[in-house]
Amino acid sequence: MSKKTLVLLAMGAFVALVAGVVLWQWLRPPTAAGLITASGRIEGRITVLSPKSQGRVERLLVDEGQRVRAGEVLAILRDRALEARVRGLEAARLTAEERLRAAQTQLALARERLPLQVDQAQAAVAEAQARLGRAQASARNAKRDAKRYAELVKEHYVSQRAAEAAQLDALSAEKAVTEAEAARRRTARELALARLAEMQIKADEQGRNALARQVLQAQEALAEAQTLLQDLQIKSPIDGVVLTRTVELGEEVRPGSPLFTLVDPDHLYLKVYIPEPEIGKVALGQEARVYVDAYPGRAFPARISKIASQAEFTPKNVETREERVKLVFAVELSLLENPGAVLKPGMPADGVIRWQPDAPWKGP
Repeated sequence: MSKKTLVLLAMGAFVALVAGVVLWQWLRPPTAAGLITASGRIEGRITVLSPKSQGRVERLLVDEGQRVRAGEVLAILRDRALEARVRGLEAARLTAEERLRAAQTQLALARERLPLQVDQAQAAVAEAQARLGRAQASARNAKRDAKRYAELVKEHYVSQRAAEAAQLDALSAEKAVTEAEAARRRTARELALARLAEMQIKADEQGRNALARQVLQAQEALAEAQTLLQDLQIKSPIDGVVLTRTVELGEEVRPGSPLFTLVDPDHLYLKVYIPEPEIGKVALGQEARVYVDAYPGRAFPARISKIASQAEFTPKNVETREERVKLVFAVELSLLENPGAVLKPGMPADGVIRWQPDAPWKGP
């Protein structure tokens, strides 16, 4: 083949290539002005339910795909050791409360009895003191009489027998003084003991307070165990849909092991990745629309609710390596509605962001 022929062939190939590029650009759909299109998957805020204590699954009340309400019981666990502990703590609480009531009753009686005992002891002391005074006065008189009779008998004014009788009366009076003195000391000790009862009441009050603390501790321990027992009822914290159930009936589960994962279908979002050159056009609150293959031609309204503050390489789930090495920003498009819960987490979807307010909408 001649050199001229080769040159002509090369020029023809170049012209054909240029014509093909021009034709492709002319035939491809033009990018809508003011819109950014990106693809991703619908996601939701996932809630993982785990038990706080060990137990065996006794009842399963829901399955995957079921819609549940906040507070609804999803499963019931059973822990016989915890049940026995609750019964023991309940018995301990009742015993402590009975001891406290008995101590309070005893203290109340002591408080009522103390004034009476003190009054009685004081009256007895006063009576003994008065009796001693009378005995001492009688003893002095009897002593004077005995002395006078002893002098009179010398002068033969009275008989010896009368003088001896007076002496006996004096001795009897002295004995009465001794007895009255002993009675006074005895009543004084009884008064002192009655007043010591005040200190005993203070000691009883301290014992009552200690029992009250024991009752409080028993109540707190029981309440804690009862809370653990109530936590064996696995309840949904949100209105949502059960995504996964990872336990079976009769299975033994431990604290922290996942039992259910829930998602709120009314608060879904589409996570997309916007190339770095385009991120300057995106702002929080901008309008967006989401499209899914299951409902062709149907647009679901959304708004930008989150923009990543740092760029990252395109995630590995993107098909081609050339795309994965590009720097992108993660953007979340929160769906404003999900009628009939037709959109579900995991569904692939396309998002269209309108970064120019007056730009007409156009599907992907």
